[in-house]
Amino acid sequence: MNPAAARPSSGWWLGLFFDQLSLDIVRRGTTAHDDASPLAICDRLHILDADDTARALGIVPGMKRAAALALAPALRLCEHDAARRQATLDALATWALQFTPAVSQQYDLPFGRLDDTPCPCGLLLEVAPSLRCFGGSHALLGRVRRGLHALGFAARIGAAPTAAAAWLFARHRDGLQAHGAGLEAAVRSLPTGLLARSRAQRETLDAIGAHRIGDLLGLPRAGLARRCGPALLDEIDRALGRQPEPRHWFEAPERFDARIELLARVEHAEALLFVARRLLEQLAGWLAARHGALREFVVHIEHDRLGRRNGPADTLVAVRLADPGRDPDRLCALLREKLAITRLPAPARALRLRCDEVLAHVTRSEPLFPAVGSAHQSVMRLIERLQARLGPRQVQRLTLVADHRPEAACRIEAIDALPGSPETARQSASGPRSPPPAPATASAPGALPRPLWLLREPVAISEHDNRPRWHSTLTLLAGPERIEGGWWDAALVQRDYFVAEDETHALYWIYRERLSPEDAHRGWFVHGRFG
Repeated sequence: MNPAAARPSSGWWLGLFFDQLSLDIVRRGTTAHDDASPLAICDRLHILDADDTARALGIVPGMKRAAALALAPALRLCEHDAARRQATLDALATWALQFTPAVSQQYDLPFGRLDDTPCPCGLLLEVAPSLRCFGGSHALLGRVRRGLHALGFAARIGAAPTAAAAWLFARHRDGLQAHGAGLEAAVRSLPTGLLARSRAQRETLDAIGAHRIGDLLGLPRAGLARRCGPALLDEIDRALGRQPEPRHWFEAPERFDARIELLARVEHAEALLFVARRLLEQLAGWLAARHGALREFVVHIEHDRLGRRNGPADTLVAVRLADPGRDPDRLCALLREKLAITRLPAPARALRLRCDEVLAHVTRSEPLFPAVGSAHQSVMRLIERLQARLGPRQVQRLTLVADHRPEAACRIEAIDALPGSPETARQSASGPRSPPPAPATASAPGALPRPLWLLREPVAISEHDNRPRWHSTLTLLAGPERIEGGWWDAALVQRDYFVAEDETHALYWIYRERLSPEDAHRGWFVHGRFG
């Protein structure tokens, strides 16, 4: 079917069936350096599911654990955890809210289970109102697939005008979709075993030769309802859009707290980035669902206690952004810088990502031509990467100070908030933290131009024939400019500044100490040089 074709007005649904959800939960904790050992999910006695590597060795669902280990001694067995499976589906539903607010969880019987107890294994997304925002059904489907791959999950995806049909398509085959007049024909061709209500009447349906849904639709409805119950026909009618299907919509949690347990212990922090990227993708989806951004997040690295009661505490890796954002590539780049300088006191066994503070996400339109704002944003990205690698106090800048003394007219301070960022705007609204930067400049009457670079300490120079001399005799071109200040911090200066030129036409900024009647002559000093 052509996904770009016109959709019926009833809606457009995506069904996501996670047929290997328990396996994917375990494999998410695999780093890039782990070996591809066979993996299986089990209960106390039996194998419930196995990956392709294990199945190639003859391990199938229903096999005894002892028999599976006899076939594959290197087999990794992980216990089935129903609570962990539900928490994972909640996280996937939260991530899917970035595409549509209408997300519903689906409970069904995954293939390979030994009992008939439905468990969480899929999602249904009503995406008709979102198609224009994401560029159509084909583009939206591509984004969903890429996002699931980045999160570390595999899913069969079906699409249809009704939720029930989309779920049946996803259960049957990945990529199956139908719309309009082709919906009924596609539903008719599906096996009856996909219908949840048909599993209690498997023997009856096999006896009458009803292997396809079309076979059921060809039978008298009254007789089929008496034999198999009306719920079976209601399920088919909902798939065909003949009956409404109420759904329970999922709501995103107020706070983000996700955890991935590592399949093997990791001793080097840099090796954790592969798994942490999946947590960051999940965090980005949660932020998009809440239309928010973050300024800081913390990754908790849980350590293996190695049999000790009081083992090492969690290693906290805090990452701070120059301005609020939620781009996973940006978050991952900053985390990479932090992990590169992190040393683990003990092997890591799990990663946990928490985010408590959510800021409003400001959406900006991309300019047609490069502007000043884009250059400023590039500088902010560079600064935050330097802070992540070197530390927040190691990246510094010069700040102007309201002081007439040249050596006190600026100070070096760590960059906490850049000009023009939302953080700076909030600080301005709450009041300045330090005196406003308004030093005396050449705008004052009689002020001289000042050099860009000052000497670390003024250098005393000699005087010859009542003229200052440094390497050669200096000629005074402009001045004096009198500067007095510092009485408030016991560093009083009283100087007369001049612009001087030597024989090679180099320009210097020199001064002479003002003399009181009881002071001795102090001479001349060079304080700066013009370029």
